[in-house]
Amino acid sequence: MINKLNNKRMSSGFTLIELIIVIAIIGILATLAVPAFNNATRTSKVASARALAATINTGVVQSYIESTMTGTGAYPATTGANADGNAMKSQFVDADIAANWTFSYLDDEPFRHAIWALNSDDDIIVVYSLDSQGNTATNKRYNAYFSVPGAAYTSVGSNDLTQAQLNGATAPSTGRNDDGDRNTLPDGG
Repeated sequence: MINKLNNKRMSSGFTLIELIIVIAIIGILATLAVPAFNNATRTSKVASARALAATINTGVVQSYIESTMTGTGAYPATTGANADGNAMKSQFVDADIAANWTFSYLDDEPFRHAIWALNSDDDIIVVYSLDSQGNTATNKRYNAYFSVPGAAYTSVGSNDLTQAQLNGATAPSTGRNDDGDRNTLPDGG
């Protein structure tokens, strides 16, 4: 009878070896899951930037079509006012979406940039750049793009304002390089 009690007590728990094996398996699974989670987070941020840039580009094109019907045929201007005073801040962006982005404005004659930086990662930006003079001193050239670390320039819409022309401007920050410094637009067109 005593042997039965002792055997019951000994078989009712886990051995130290079993616990170590379970902890090791959990550790291995955690090391596999964390990079996958980080990659999913980055992918969602890039997708958010791409969607915002596409939304802005669509709004810019629609605004151009409307202005063409009234005779002006110009892309929407970014104003000299910063943040809340700038109509570009929320002209093409829903207020709920705009709440996740910090808006700023950069004037570098003849280029003007409306810039949205993601609140949770300010290295991810969306920019609407406008050549405010163009060939006929009207808003005839623009580019809309987004930038993320590792891929500093991705255009989603352009009308005659190329990447090479933007390189001549004091372009907005477009991600960070390996040294942690801000990149500018890469060469090309």
